[in-house]
Amino acid sequence: MRRRIALLSLAVGSLVVIAFLIPLAILVRNQAENRALSGGETLAQSIATTLAVSSVTPEGSVITAELAQGVVDAFGAPDGVTVLLPGGPNVGAPVDDLTGVQAARQSARAFTAFTEGGAEILVPVLLADDPEGGGTVVVRSFVSDAELRKGVRMAAADRLGRSIVMPMTELSAAARSLGVGDLGTRVRPAGPAEIAEVGEAFNFLAGRLGTLLSAERESVADLSHRLRTPLTALRLQAETLSDPAEAEALRSDVDRLEQAMDRLIEDARRPSAESGSQVADLATVVRHRAAFWKVVADEQNRPVTVRTSGGRLPVAMDSQDLGALLDTLIENVFAHTPAGTGYALSAALGANGTSVLVVEDDGPGFPDQSVLERGASAGGSTGLGLDIVRRAAECTGGGVTVSNGPHGGARVEVRLGAEGHGS
Repeated sequence: MRRRIALLSLAVGSLVVIAFLIPLAILVRNQAENRALSGGETLAQSIATTLAVSSVTPEGSVITAELAQGVVDAFGAPDGVTVLLPGGPNVGAPVDDLTGVQAARQSARAFTAFTEGGAEILVPVLLADDPEGGGTVVVRSFVSDAELRKGVRMAAADRLGRSIVMPMTELSAAARSLGVGDLGTRVRPAGPAEIAEVGEAFNFLAGRLGTLLSAERESVADLSHRLRTPLTALRLQAETLSDPAEAEALRSDVDRLEQAMDRLIEDARRPSAESGSQVADLATVVRHRAAFWKVVADEQNRPVTVRTSGGRLPVAMDSQDLGALLDTLIENVFAHTPAGTGYALSAALGANGTSVLVVEDDGPGFPDQSVLERGASAGGSTGLGLDIVRRAAECTGGGVTVSNGPHGGARVEVRLGAEGHGS
């Protein structure tokens, strides 16, 4: 039974292949023949027209062997082309069978005839001085069987290859779309079985990726929501403080933390394709955050320098996110340098349309480049601050460079693009 089923499957598969290949072979052959015949017809018509125009003289229209030879040579003396004069001689390739030539003279019309070894295109040159056609010159262009079949293999390979290339091109475009955050991207599996299977795997991957990202967003949102309970406790404790100034400062810090959590929940639930749609002005954010931190800097006797270039410095980031990025860098200065250590903030236009933010201080500087590695920072730090800054900068198409300034202090240069690249 299994043998019969296998043979039946083989027979059905063979019939499907034959049913596909036979029409394809006929179509490809016809296309190759039409292409070759079209070229021969164009050449014969062009030579006939040139002869008719060149034959006009004050005495009348005359086509001589010298004129015919000159016209044929002007077209590069192509193989298979013959100009047949009524009384001879023939100019160009020799012709053994004149049956078609005589028919063209008698009918005074152009036609194509298939003969042994190929096809001949016959175009009579009708002259005004010869209304009966007795002295009609005929231009013959012969297309051999080899030329009629030329390109058949290439055309067949092209059509078969296209059935593979087109699905792969669609798959490549879908992968790029998925890479920039369009999680709804899907492909229509097509082509050979192996290519169609890749398309189905891509659709499964895209669906699975969307599910995982959705679950991750909800987890982040839930975690942020759970933090509201200890924040509420902190707010209640602030109400019990006897010093009004301390109570107000603590309430202000709690408010900022709640706002940050609200922002985190919104970002977690926002579709990834919308994450890079907002633009902030770096110069404005630098001036705003510098004024906020100056109060703390004055309490610690830290000199502060702020420099921003004229005009807007657009950055592919929300203004609150950009402010949080700058806060992270300034907090690092306060956390890792002693009181009285000054710092400077600058924002300017960089290369290729980027904006450059520089935060540098007069402290001891960075021990090495490992500060950019997540969890590798020394001095009791988790190393998350600079890593968060780096990832945020890379989402805009920029990056981060850390070094020590000319006076030994730490220097962080953040390059921010105006168009988000996704992440």
